[in-house]
Amino acid sequence: MTAKEKVKNDVLLSMESHVDRQTLDHLERVLNRILSGVDVSESETLPATIDDSNAYVWKLFMLRKAPKLSERTVQRYGDVLKHFTEYCNKPFMKVTSMDVEVYLSAISRDNSETSLDGQRRCLSAFFTWMRKSHLITENPCDEIEPYKIVEKPIDHMQPEEVEQLKTGCRTKRDRAMIEFLRSTAVRVGEAAQIRICDIDWRTGEVSVYGEKSRRYRTAFLDSVALKFMTDYVMERGIPFNSKEAIFTQDRGNRHKGLERASIRAAVYGIRDRAHMERRVYPHLFRKTTATNITKRGGSVHDAGEYIGHKDNSTAARFYTFVGKDHTEEIFKKYVAIV
Repeated sequence: MTAKEKVKNDVLLSMESHVDRQTLDHLERVLNRILSGVDVSESETLPATIDDSNAYVWKLFMLRKAPKLSERTVQRYGDVLKHFTEYCNKPFMKVTSMDVEVYLSAISRDNSETSLDGQRRCLSAFFTWMRKSHLITENPCDEIEPYKIVEKPIDHMQPEEVEQLKTGCRTKRDRAMIEFLRSTAVRVGEAAQIRICDIDWRTGEVSVYGEKSRRYRTAFLDSVALKFMTDYVMERGIPFNSKEAIFTQDRGNRHKGLERASIRAAVYGIRDRAHMERRVYPHLFRKTTATNITKRGGSVHDAGEYIGHKDNSTAARFYTFVGKDHTEEIFKKYVAIV
């Protein structure tokens, strides 16, 4: 990192708590323009401690990169880097490929290949950001080969398992929840954000804000899901244009929406009451719906489109457009219970 870049970063960090994000972005553009025409030299100072150095880099990360990521992704970065620095005890700017290899080897006993590769990818993404921010010249993870992960069959429910799960539904909310997750195939975090007014109760269209894609897409309720969802909302005695969450607590504050952990707990409870030995979790409905699309003749692209997988390819972003009508066609052909 050059002295000029450090001056800019220090100013932005100092102003972060005093101005909003839009003003901060404008300030960065002003600094870029002004500093481009001057030379900046760094005076000699006492070397920073490891803690100070890493804290500085993390503050920069939170300022520059974190706003572009989801809260869960930022938390993931924080957890992995905390464990890594506790083991490595080095400044981020001094980390080598050997440091990363030794760390991954040390934790290999308690982690699967999938988990190890996840940590490798997380560290690599962080050091890539550091390289692009001119904090380091090379990413120490570039030399580390990805772990070979055995592809497992996609976990999904068979039709008879779905029917058995229904026997565990004790309340209208229970049945509405499993039918909603089956029909829309939304992520659990997305389900927690959907409001009653986000559903067109005439057509069954559901407006979903994608956790990963960061854009709205349309999912659909078939006639079965729409019936049980309607019964559930009518039981609550609230209007169909309400801004309440689609799923709320059964006890206590009945207007408080369920968060992702509570939705998971509700699904676990349905599974237990259905006396099912296999794992059942909210994301399983998503996998089941996607698998059923391909089993019923749809393509992998059709499955990805319906469940809202973001396609980052150039062709997908700039040369193709798939509208709601095509998504609805996939739903009617491969998802809806007729």
